[in-house]
Amino acid sequence: MKRLKIAIPYDGDLFAGLEWLLEAIEWAYGDTYFTIDTDVIKLVEVKFRESPEKVIERLRALHQVRDVRAFPRNGMHLLYIRASLEPQREQAERLFELQKKGLVIFESGTFVGDESILSVLCEEELLGEVVRTFREAYGARVISVEEAEPESSPLSKLTKRQAEVLLLAYKSGYFDEPRKVTLRELAEMLNLSPSTVKEHLRKGLKRLLDETLK
Repeated sequence: MKRLKIAIPYDGDLFAGLEWLLEAIEWAYGDTYFTIDTDVIKLVEVKFRESPEKVIERLRALHQVRDVRAFPRNGMHLLYIRASLEPQREQAERLFELQKKGLVIFESGTFVGDESILSVLCEEELLGEVVRTFREAYGARVISVEEAEPESSPLSKLTKRQAEVLLLAYKSGYFDEPRKVTLRELAEMLNLSPSTVKEHLRKGLKRLLDETLK
């Protein structure tokens, strides 16, 4: 297995029409994102210059945005956005086709300067095709390639919903001390009841422990 770190340049066309958002935010911290199926989840701590309610309303009006919420945090907000990859349908379909050929996992991503830095785990036989696809579809450059543990990920043993709940809980800081999000806020992001989210977390964690400690 190989782990690649890839840099994708800022796409002005993709963010066209969102210039107002930059003006509405005083600062942003801890920007991260990851994919679930054909959606991308974005989490970032922000301080708004404008009314958070107005910003959320304008974001919800965007056709690619499936859900957006802002949770108050000591004078700032944790901004949660779930958006469809439809605006980049052609590029996204190339990546999904790539995933059908073998194990290709988009582990994590963050924005650094004018680039998006993405961590990708793939089978060694697919390394050349993964690099070529990102270069042709996104004009990306490879920062590094390193060996990755060949063992299968315990996450593959989870149900789709368990993986989604655990991944979002981890990325949003639910397991941090102190917690960055509450169980109720997680439930709002997932459009589930708190009790259902709690049950998915319990069963998912048990499965992970079963796979790790067996």
